[in-house]
Amino acid sequence: MQRIVAGRLRGRKLRALPAGVEVRPTGSRVREAIFSRLFADVAGARVLDVFAGSGALAFEALSRGASRVVAIDRDARVIRHLEAQAADFGVTGAIELLRGDATSILGRGPGERPPFNLVFVDPPYVEVALVAEVLGALVSRGWLAADADVIVERARIRGHAAPLDLPAGLRVDATRTYGQTAVEFLRGPAPHALQPADDHPSDL
Repeated sequence: MQRIVAGRLRGRKLRALPAGVEVRPTGSRVREAIFSRLFADVAGARVLDVFAGSGALAFEALSRGASRVVAIDRDARVIRHLEAQAADFGVTGAIELLRGDATSILGRGPGERPPFNLVFVDPPYVEVALVAEVLGALVSRGWLAADADVIVERARIRGHAAPLDLPAGLRVDATRTYGQTAVEFLRGPAPHALQPADDHPSDL
C-alpha cells in the first residue's frame, strides 16, 4: 500500500483502488524524486493533475503545501475513489475532481479558474501518444501560468523514451530516469509569451 511521502499528511495511507481499475500509480521513489526537485515551487501552487489515477501526485502536492488541486480522470470509479480519499485526508475543499476525457476537458480551457503553476501529465503508458495533444492544449488554451512547472512521466521502452514533441512555449529543464520510468521536467511559457486563450466559457 502506498503512503504520502512528506508534508502534513506524511505517512498517511492511500486507499487501494477499486478492483478492475487499471492505473499505474507513481511509486514513492519517483514521487520523492519529483517533489525534491520541485521543492519550493509546490508551496502555494495551483496544481493540475491531468491523469489523476490513484491520486498519489495530487495528494502529495496538497500534503506539501499546494493551495489547490484540480484532478482529471475519465473513470467514474476513480473519481469516487478520489472523493473518498480526499474525505479521509480532510482536504475535500482543496481538490476539484473533473470526470471526462482529458483532451476534451483541456480543449475547453480553464474557464474561470486561474492558470496553474504546476501540472502533472502521467498518462497510461499505452496512451503515451496523448502527451503531445495534452501539452499543446495546456499551452494554447491558457491553462499554464508564466514559467509553470510541467512534469511528464512516461515509460522507457528498451531503455529509451521517445523524444517529446513540444509545442512552442514549453522547454525541457531536465530529464531523469528511474528504472523503466522517464520523467521530463518542462518549463512553461515566459510571461511575455503568454497570450489570452479565445473566450470560450467553460461548462465544467
